[in-house]
Amino acid sequence: MKNKIRKLWDEMNEHPFWIASGIYVGYATSQWLGYFKGYILLERVLLFTLGAPLLLCGAYYIRKPEHHMISRKIIIVGGALCLGSPIWLFLNYILYVPTWAPFHSHRSILNTVAIILATALSYGGAAYLMDRLGRRGLWPGAAKVYGIIQEATSDE
Repeated sequence: MKNKIRKLWDEMNEHPFWIASGIYVGYATSQWLGYFKGYILLERVLLFTLGAPLLLCGAYYIRKPEHHMISRKIIIVGGALCLGSPIWLFLNYILYVPTWAPFHSHRSILNTVAIILATALSYGGAAYLMDRLGRRGLWPGAAKVYGIIQEATSDE
């Protein structure tokens, strides 16, 4: 019996992603059952159901040296979303809210074009900024210091 437990423990240590996936499926199922019984709000269930796989895959793939380019792109997109939203809100406030704003009382196709242009410029500019910070070595270096990204080792 002790050997069977030891063998199961060794297999669990070899494949932690599959164990975490099983825990996620069980927990998501219990949350959906709680929602259908009326104990849990739909927002909480949807947040966990949609957000947990991203976190699981991100935690699994970001540590592998062969996936550093993918993790770099994920950081760029996530940083663009985090930095682009305040920029977009500020641009739209300047363009629409004050009485002196150029699009304050206009309802035309130019209004829609300005919203699309402000969106593209804010998120594109934030993505460019995150890419430049990454090329200078600011955030990948910090990720290596904190142990998020492991150095590639040659086992030849």
